[in-house]
Amino acid sequence: MVVKETHMKFLLKALWFSLICSGCSYQVFPSDVLNGVDHDFDFARWRMIPNEIQPTKVELGGRIVETQTIGGTTTIITAELPIVRYPAYGPKQGKSKGEFAISYQGEVDKPFVHPGNRIMVVGITRGTKMVHVDDVVRSLPIIDATCIHVWKTGGTDIADYASSGAGYGVLEEETFCASTSAPSGKKIPA
Repeated sequence: MVVKETHMKFLLKALWFSLICSGCSYQVFPSDVLNGVDHDFDFARWRMIPNEIQPTKVELGGRIVETQTIGGTTTIITAELPIVRYPAYGPKQGKSKGEFAISYQGEVDKPFVHPGNRIMVVGITRGTKMVHVDDVVRSLPIIDATCIHVWKTGGTDIADYASSGAGYGVLEEETFCASTSAPSGKKIPA
């Protein structure tokens, strides 16, 4: 009888801990921004025929290649990278399926949009946009960003950040949301 009671208490504690931890998962965007995201989005197909794909709400990650700001619009050329949840959350260095452009209506602190930094975006896919990449005009598929999240990695993988250099440091990261979900350019603490 005592063994069953102890076993039952252990199971209840394990269940409670499991429920608590499942609510602790790290996410960089507000929950309402992620509502309606297509988790089965085919990036390769969109990249090949961007003008034939219906506008779709997506969450993508990558490495910043180049940034252009004209007026209140920042265009971020991004090499797509897979988003991972472990050992560190965010885009992970690996083979890119290609480049895309992010159109963000709002201000972003310049150090955050430096080439090499990691970025995630939630937004709506559109057709293509003519952009300058390394002084060459190219047509890239584009996302109208609702929110972007940037890690100031300087080209280092997020998971490797703490082990790079002479010591440990805090990896700076920031979320910026456009006027569709928050005041234009509003920073959301990471």
